[in-house]
Amino acid sequence: MADNLMKKLPFTRFAMEMRSGKIINIDEGFVKMLGYTEEDMENGLTFRDIVPDVDYEGIITELRETFIDQRYACYEHFFKTKTDEKIRVVVFIRIDNKLLEGHRVLRVSVGNISNLK
Repeated sequence: MADNLMKKLPFTRFAMEMRSGKIINIDEGFVKMLGYTEEDMENGLTFRDIVPDVDYEGIITELRETFIDQRYACYEHFFKTKTDEKIRVVVFIRIDNKLLEGHRVLRVSVGNISNLK
């Protein structure tokens, strides 16, 4: 019965600088889901590369307002893979209270919901 009520989703976690959108840490799920590698990250991969259709500054403004009262935010939108495929995702974002080299860090957890009906 539980298998009818719950579905396991492809999942990844990554970290990024809030202001610049620079991705600073990825896991194996990121490579599997999106095709981007550690080398891509080291070469300057940003949030804009995986979500090119959103106004990044607008999203950051909204997140700053959200993080005044809470440490988490949740969005549904689309990511672009390295092969230009669009996948539908649900994203949970948490802000770290400490700075990393002067930057606020966002911890992002992502579930691929493309195959949900």
